[in-house]
Amino acid sequence: MNKINKKTEYALMALKYFVDQAPSGLISAKDLAEKTHAPFEVIARVLQALSSRGILKAEYGVSGGYQLVKNLEDISVYELMSVLESSTELAKCLGTDSECDLSSKCTIVSPITHLNSKVQNFYKSISLAEVLHV
Repeated sequence: MNKINKKTEYALMALKYFVDQAPSGLISAKDLAEKTHAPFEVIARVLQALSSRGILKAEYGVSGGYQLVKNLEDISVYELMSVLESSTELAKCLGTDSECDLSSKCTIVSPITHLNSKVQNFYKSISLAEVLHV
């Protein structure tokens, strides 16, 4: 079954915390890691990635931190996964130029491509606000 990775899970936890606990304030990566019980290193990388895409704003310095600046209604699950996961494809053979060992004999490339498209469209149709019930 298609699974989201840990980075995406931690991003969802962080975004939920921003909405529920820190709607207009800054929170540091360290504090967020403590509040969400997530590993600091992973949270820090997730926050940096979300900041680089304009979902969060980063303030540097002693009293710095991160702040949610994009409405979760405007961010799809697919967009979040695209920021954090190396691939959003269902099968390794999709989205790559290299052929797999079975490509010359594969009879399911077309159905898997179709399924992949359907799943991606589904993820694109769901906002983070809907997922997080905000």
